[in-house]
Amino acid sequence: MPQPFDVRFPLTDFLPDTPAAPRTVAEPARDVPVIAECDVAVLGGGPAGVCAAAAAARAGKRVVLVERHGCLGGMTTIGGVNVWHKLLGTDNTTPVIGGLVGEAIDRLAAFGAVEETHIHNFIVCSETAKFVFDDLAIGSGVRLLLHTLLADVVRDGERIVAAIVEGKSGRGAILADTFIDATGDADLICRTGLATQLGDDQGRCQPPSLVFRVGGRKEDALPLHQIQAELFREPMPYNNQHYPTFLWGNPGVLNKAEQMMAGTRIVGINSADTRDMTRAEIEGRYQLRWVLGKMRQLRGWEDTFLIDVAAQVGTRESHRILAEHQLTRQEVLDGVSFDDAIAQGTYPIDIHNPAGPGILFEHLDGTWNRVHGDGSSEKGRWDGQPEDAPKRKTLCYKIPYRSLIPKGLTNVLAVGRCAGANHDSAGAIRVMVNCMQLGQAAGAAAAMLPGCRDVRDVNAADLRQRLIADGVPLLA
Repeated sequence: MPQPFDVRFPLTDFLPDTPAAPRTVAEPARDVPVIAECDVAVLGGGPAGVCAAAAAARAGKRVVLVERHGCLGGMTTIGGVNVWHKLLGTDNTTPVIGGLVGEAIDRLAAFGAVEETHIHNFIVCSETAKFVFDDLAIGSGVRLLLHTLLADVVRDGERIVAAIVEGKSGRGAILADTFIDATGDADLICRTGLATQLGDDQGRCQPPSLVFRVGGRKEDALPLHQIQAELFREPMPYNNQHYPTFLWGNPGVLNKAEQMMAGTRIVGINSADTRDMTRAEIEGRYQLRWVLGKMRQLRGWEDTFLIDVAAQVGTRESHRILAEHQLTRQEVLDGVSFDDAIAQGTYPIDIHNPAGPGILFEHLDGTWNRVHGDGSSEKGRWDGQPEDAPKRKTLCYKIPYRSLIPKGLTNVLAVGRCAGANHDSAGAIRVMVNCMQLGQAAGAAAAMLPGCRDVRDVNAADLRQRLIADGVPLLA
């Protein structure tokens, strides 16, 4: 029998009421102590931020890396996502990704914590990855500030003078010649007041997912696409809506009976908005509980038990910078070359429906496929060719250095999923191996700048040669 204070479905509003009339509180002016001075300040310690900081520090720069969680690694560690996509071109032979990505995989291998799949992706142990990201940063000479949030910036014209951060010790200012925004949501850029691009042309973002890990999967367990079809049969009780996700996951590296599940998806979320993120975390957990209960009714999952839930919902999209070059869908699909290309990839354009169930993939070989909420799918050609026409031979796409440079600022680079790309092209370059490449390129570029020079002054040919010397297999 329900008790007076039990949660009842559908959920009632659990967010604070917005004041009926706009109100403000005057914050007294104060001097903020300088807590660090450096050549390069990196805001955000996810895969992109760690690689940016490591690359700059290895080149001899004084680097401070700021991270709001208690560990580095972002979606690999905090988000629990245990897959890194392949380092090879579409021919599955030619290396197109290397450098710090390859080094991180080698470091994971030394712990026995990574496994290459038959399609050349890498399944990693998210917990062991915490050690690897620590080693990459500290071994490179990076100085760390964990449990520290970006609060504001001090801007002088087209330069950021200081990043204002807040931690357990209160507020502090970090002074740097060059700043790298690796926050994922372009927080540094947004704090300057510059415009950004949010989501698609209607401002809708790809929905985030809360990842979880389960044990007890049996050998004859129903495959995930069939689980998705079963989950779609009836509305979820917490909101009376149908299951909105594309269900996917991977077995664990250290225990094959474990399964990482990207089994939730929360629509209508802007991950750069505090209220939206609060709703995403709460609804994600209610959705997870429902998924887990339904799975236990299905073959091979009867003994499923929850091991852990990611510490943060996994964001796919929010704010992106308006860059000197905004990477387009067609440039990705056609594999367009750029004189200043600093990263390469093959992960397809991957668009999770912002408004409900379903996902669309557009591949470099000219094909597309769409998976609907009930697990059914359809396919075709985005290039206008007949379905039986030969597939395109595009080896990889390329990302130019200019896509890391925000318009209106001279001493800032942006890396990871907030780099300069449109809604659809961002659906390809946002995965972690691509974010790590962008980070390494930005760190190397920042290290090439003497003093307070404009990030546009970096010679692209010299930057490419430095990256190639550091193991990045950039193609001509």
